[in-house]
Amino acid sequence: MKILLPSIYYPFIGGISIHVENLIKNLNKIDSFEFHILNYNFDVTIENSFENVTVHKIPYFSKLRGPSYILNGYKLGKKIIKNEKIDLIHSHYAAPQGFLGAVLGKKCNIPTVLTLHGSDVLNLSKNTFGKYFFEYALNNSEKIICVSEFLKTNLKTNFNIDSNVIYNGFDEELFNPSNNDCDYGLFVGSLVEQKGIFYFLESIKNIDFTFKIIGNGPLYNKILDFIKLNEIKNVELLGPKTQAEVSEYLKNCSFLILPSVSEGLGMSIIEAMACKKAVIGTDVGGIPELIKDGINGYIVYPKDTKVLEDRINMLVYNKNLRKSLGEEGLNYSKNFSWRYSAKKTYEIYNSLLTE
Repeated sequence: MKILLPSIYYPFIGGISIHVENLIKNLNKIDSFEFHILNYNFDVTIENSFENVTVHKIPYFSKLRGPSYILNGYKLGKKIIKNEKIDLIHSHYAAPQGFLGAVLGKKCNIPTVLTLHGSDVLNLSKNTFGKYFFEYALNNSEKIICVSEFLKTNLKTNFNIDSNVIYNGFDEELFNPSNNDCDYGLFVGSLVEQKGIFYFLESIKNIDFTFKIIGNGPLYNKILDFIKLNEIKNVELLGPKTQAEVSEYLKNCSFLILPSVSEGLGMSIIEAMACKKAVIGTDVGGIPELIKDGINGYIVYPKDTKVLEDRINMLVYNKNLRKSLGEEGLNYSKNFSWRYSAKKTYEIYNSLLTE
């Protein structure tokens, strides 16, 4: 089975890259595949870890990244479809990737799948310019996959689009139970507005405890300036880390905080639970599907820095509470598996190719 994947991918480190990598890894355990990824032409090159994956670099202009990716991706995508006899297109994120996949699918008459990851539904769909690309991708993809029930409901309510829910999983080789507790709170995620990072910083500045931030993104320098301006001494900005490095930080942390104001699901929460760690998240998107308040973690309202500070303090001063919440989280994490996600995705592929 030959699959074309319009998607952001490594060397960019983020939720979608991790998702695609784990999906490929587990699909390979089910059947024989050949994958062709239409990725941005990033300056940095890393070694591809799969023999059956070809990463095609799509040139783009930084100020017109989306349109230039679509234009150049369309030209190259048509050649790949013809030369490699592609069976199916599976795009990740609505636009520009999903738009490109939908256009190629219609032009070359091959089935298309679109996975929506969160901010495309919650933010892009409301953007004056992006809304057109979002709706075209939705209406011209045969199958839609959402990573949470929240996104599925949103699609049905606002766009009358039916979809399938396939949750993210976690890499069981990397994220597994740990009893280590090195007395620090951890944030893992892209440094973008929707992750609520400044509310997190506001909530911890008066807490006598160490905190670490893992991630990269457009707010990196702004966060550094905020830390210096507010003289926040108890936080360390670590920058981007590999999944192996993230797993070590998670295994040694005391708890994870994800203070998002918008979120599709929250992969770092699943990974933290798999490491037997307590978690704090906000009442947005798919996060309440993961955290049961007071059982395997705490849910707070987004932007509520006082309540967030209170919940963090509860975990700072009560190691037994951290442990009990972490144990419940570990049990709950067993509901999420990349093997299962790949199996459900494979069933969708087969249904389309059979039709």
